[in-house]
Amino acid sequence: MDIGYICQRGVVTIDRMCNLVDAAGMMRDHHVGALVVVDDATEKALVVGVVTDRDIVVGSLASGCDPASTQVGSLVTGQVFSVSEEMGVDDAIGVMRGAGVRRLLVTDGDQELVGVVSLDDLMDALASDLNGVVSVIRTGLKLEEEARPPLNGAMPRSLPLRAAYRAERSLG
Repeated sequence: MDIGYICQRGVVTIDRMCNLVDAAGMMRDHHVGALVVVDDATEKALVVGVVTDRDIVVGSLASGCDPASTQVGSLVTGQVFSVSEEMGVDDAIGVMRGAGVRRLLVTDGDQELVGVVSLDDLMDALASDLNGVVSVIRTGLKLEEEARPPLNGAMPRSLPLRAAYRAERSLG
């Protein structure tokens, strides 16, 4: 599965000169835990980093910074980690692991920002894949039970274990 398929396309950006109160308000209003920080002073908004709710609370407020006078850009490390929208989930997880981040920017073939993929997005996609595998197994067992009825009055597997035990004891 490609990252472009599971990433969040609605990227919320904030200018690096905005304060932390503005950033927290944007996170609340857009229901996101991170904002892409840009430098709007350039002709084309240049991505300079990502700021998370954790950055604001742990990196700033816990240090005693004034959220109304602290600029978002002061929390940005300058390292931006991104992946191509054509990259696979396994590769994106490898980039996250190597960088120690929970979110990656997603770019298209022209290196333009098209989305953000979070650890939550990846876990949701992987859980969906695992659910599909479980469904295959269950369907196979059901079809086998229908095609091959139990021999000698044996209880079918689909009965709960406790009910099968009671039924077996009542027969004996």
